[in-house]
Amino acid sequence: MAKWGQKYWGTFYWGGLAEEELVNKYHSDVFRRAMIKRRLITDGTYESTWFDITDYVEKWGTIKNSIDAVKLNDFKFSGITLVLRNDEGKFNPETFIHSFFHGYMTRFRTLLKIEAGYLDEDGNEVPADSIQGIFILTNDIKIDAVKNQAICNFKSIASVFEEVPAVDIPGLGATGTASQIITRIKNYTDGSGHYVFQQFISAGAWYIQSTTTYYNPATSTSLAGLSTWDLLNKLAEAEGFIVLINRSGGFEFRDRTEKTTASQFSFRGLGFDKQNVIGLLEYKEPINTFYNYFRLKFKKEDTSTSYVTAGTTTTVNPSLTSWKYGVRKYEFENTFIPDTATAQNIVDARRAQFDTMKEEIRITTKFVPSLDISDKVEFSYRSYELAGRTLWDFFNWDEANWASEEGDIFDWKDVPFKIISKSTNLDTFVTSLVLRRL
Repeated sequence: MAKWGQKYWGTFYWGGLAEEELVNKYHSDVFRRAMIKRRLITDGTYESTWFDITDYVEKWGTIKNSIDAVKLNDFKFSGITLVLRNDEGKFNPETFIHSFFHGYMTRFRTLLKIEAGYLDEDGNEVPADSIQGIFILTNDIKIDAVKNQAICNFKSIASVFEEVPAVDIPGLGATGTASQIITRIKNYTDGSGHYVFQQFISAGAWYIQSTTTYYNPATSTSLAGLSTWDLLNKLAEAEGFIVLINRSGGFEFRDRTEKTTASQFSFRGLGFDKQNVIGLLEYKEPINTFYNYFRLKFKKEDTSTSYVTAGTTTTVNPSLTSWKYGVRKYEFENTFIPDTATAQNIVDARRAQFDTMKEEIRITTKFVPSLDISDKVEFSYRSYELAGRTLWDFFNWDEANWASEEGDIFDWKDVPFKIISKSTNLDTFVTSLVLRRL
């Protein structure tokens, strides 16, 4: 058992408390597990149960996922690198009789599940779903014979969609809505009754939000050169949706709205009791991901009628974002879109989504295992002047915004944000988040 933050926080005891209460305690016990699934020689499918390798992990590494980091709607997924004790040769190739992989196909494409969370006083695990990620081993496995270590670089299971060309999946060329096309991907079989993608993501772990616009991804043209992941991203782009693999290893295709109307967690920093924020590292108005002019090419031929736009050009008008921030252009191409009216609706919707400057903050916090991309949270933080003094007789009490009036930076209490990036260091049990204000 690891002690969360003995280096930083110490040890404490509690019983029967919810996750947020456990996180907010001064000290805490945590757990973490690493488990693998190997492939059977008989039919190439994965073994039915997870095999625990926790005792062999010497370094756990970091898991990071984000949305909109480079391109709108684009989900970026990290892998994880484990450093494993190999003094007994357990992670050698399958030809070694003492290897964990002896009698199985190969080490490559082994699945990895990482679980981590808190333990209460009675030894109960919190949260109930403690999965932090599902990964697949596709990179080189480096064996260090001096230190007796195996260094294994695992990718997100999203990478399995990158490996399969979209043209290989029967039926994708037929006209259908985005949700219908993705259901065909979900149910793709090898022709012998074996599901392909459901080897990695079980049938019940797919969330596909229903859509109504019809697309015609003709196999000989639109799908040429695209991986299945490329196709998923094109459909998400056309719908204004996001496509991602969540921390539990499930597939999600849904709109950009935060997952719940209620906050999933309350972050408290300087100036508040039960602090769980280690540091507010960055606050910004993200001009590099702000857009107010959209141009979409939806036909293959390059003519004036192949494009639609939304947004305004520069005009000296203080009410227009193009004058406030300049023209921030976003150009993209998507030839699945069936007609001009649909294309125009898409760029109009993009402008409505992104033509408003939304503040972003970057924070480090105590380990929060249950949160994921697009979860809604609340953030409370006061600047040093506010946090270090009594509030009585310190402010002009008739002022609505004390921090602004007194020249301080932050006076935030329960301000709603949405998670757009999450990183978890499993060696130090520190969570790093980028939050976008709602």
